[in-house]
Amino acid sequence: MNKFESNLEQLKEIEVNGFAYELIREVLLPDILGQDHSSMMYFAGKLLARKFPQESWEKIPEFFHDAGWGTLTMVHSKKQEIEFELEGPLVSNRLTYQKEPCFQMEAGFIAEQIQLLNEHVAESYEQVKKRAEKVILTVKWDLRDPS
Repeated sequence: MNKFESNLEQLKEIEVNGFAYELIREVLLPDILGQDHSSMMYFAGKLLARKFPQESWEKIPEFFHDAGWGTLTMVHSKKQEIEFELEGPLVSNRLTYQKEPCFQMEAGFIAEQIQLLNEHVAESYEQVKKRAEKVILTVKWDLRDPS
């Protein structure tokens, strides 16, 4: 356990304003990562999932809340698919003011969590619903493709 992980409970209690978060997420990171920003954010989400594995898919919404990513709700699940809705103030703001809002970090995080839990290669994609002010994150996996 590193210093960051040992300090998680204290960090969860500190409130950060949305401007500070979005400044890094939507201004700095795209400039640093360049035109591959979206795909790099997907892999960053997968990396975060490996560093913070959840014990069940039901715990994933709690992580989203703690990380300040928004409210994640499981909408439905099938044999090889789970669909989540992501909403909240920062999500709404991003959908309103960003020309091409990116939720690839969240998609990558969910894909890797489900892959770790199911032990089958999983992929996730986002579907932006600007009018409804939410994002649909769909995770699919193939039972014939073990991880």
